[in-house]
Amino acid sequence: MPPTDSLATAEHRTPPAGRLLSPQAVVDAAERLAAPSPVVSGILRTLDEGAAPARAISSQLAASPELTVHVLRLANSAMFGQRVDSLERAVVRIGERTLRAVLLAASTYRLMEGPLPVYGLPRLALFRHSSEVAETAQSIVRGQSGAYQGQAYLAGLLHDIGKPIIAAATAGRLGPEAALARGDILAEHELLGTDHAQVAGWIATRWSLAPDLAEALQHHHDEQPPAHPVARAVWLADLVVWAGNGDDDAMHRLPDAAQACGISTDSMEQVLAATKGAEAPRRPPGLTDRE
Repeated sequence: MPPTDSLATAEHRTPPAGRLLSPQAVVDAAERLAAPSPVVSGILRTLDEGAAPARAISSQLAASPELTVHVLRLANSAMFGQRVDSLERAVVRIGERTLRAVLLAASTYRLMEGPLPVYGLPRLALFRHSSEVAETAQSIVRGQSGAYQGQAYLAGLLHDIGKPIIAAATAGRLGPEAALARGDILAEHELLGTDHAQVAGWIATRWSLAPDLAEALQHHHDEQPPAHPVARAVWLADLVVWAGNGDDDAMHRLPDAAQACGISTDSMEQVLAATKGAEAPRRPPGLTDRE
């Protein structure tokens, strides 16, 4: 499916004066780094053909143990209720829209786990932040409409996927003194003519993710909350997580942001308490960071 947004249709391959890269150079980096594996490409083609039987999709998934684990884990999570005992049933349970997002999350994990010096982030910092946003977005949606829990979690997990793309595209071009602050959309535009939210939205379009997921990725830094409940939950969750980590701007914006999302003060305090009080998961012995 060809990209259709302003990022993907950028005209300049040579960056304008004052810009480090052209938007097209960022698109090229995104195309290269977020390219699906052969197994994922085959599954996406099957999905694009329409009315694909679950058996055909599950047989393709079975070629990748890592993807199989992701799908089974999500299908058997609390948000779906009763457990399933086969990959085919897991595919039916989570559905096409969620399956596409799971495939993207699994395919881009390697990008999320690495250090991002241009953003001042050490290894695994982005993945931890995205995981916190995912859990918080799921909590927000659960309090309003439990039907969107799965989408909210996946959108939160993927919302900053544009950052490692931009970091890779600018590797060796920016020194430590030019490090981009978290979510500094204006600085990204000055340097690149685009930003990590637009890049994430482009990737969502490229992978044919559901519109609510694409909206969440592309608009999580908007001034006002997006319209769809999933996008709105991720938008607010990102602020909640930054506020919980002591970010002054996020703490200042949070009360009005919660009100704009229809979240009561009591409900917001419960979400904040859960975010601040969450313990880091204890690592069982013998596992690596990725495991």
